[in-house]
Amino acid sequence: MPENIDERIAIGDTKIDYKDYVIWIRSYELQSGGWVPKALIVIPEAEGNGQQELSTPAESTLALREEADKQAFAMAKQWVDERLAGLRHDRSTG
Repeated sequence: MPENIDERIAIGDTKIDYKDYVIWIRSYELQSGGWVPKALIVIPEAEGNGQQELSTPAESTLALREEADKQAFAMAKQWVDERLAGLRHDRSTG
């Protein structure tokens, strides 16, 4: 399995482990065209379990699924990094 995120996204890998969190890439295509970046983060038991869903507004679509998936991963990675740094106190849903 490729370790590079771009390669993993290119082959359609939708489950990515990052710092004990699991990121599910869930970008979706609009009927009107374009892709919306979306990710679901599974919070590890040691951090309290739960999930956090991230997406961009439907108006901010991207032309290709790969672009949307890369943006979705970047959003999720930033969310995890901020949470681990103590900057996020989002309530997780579970």
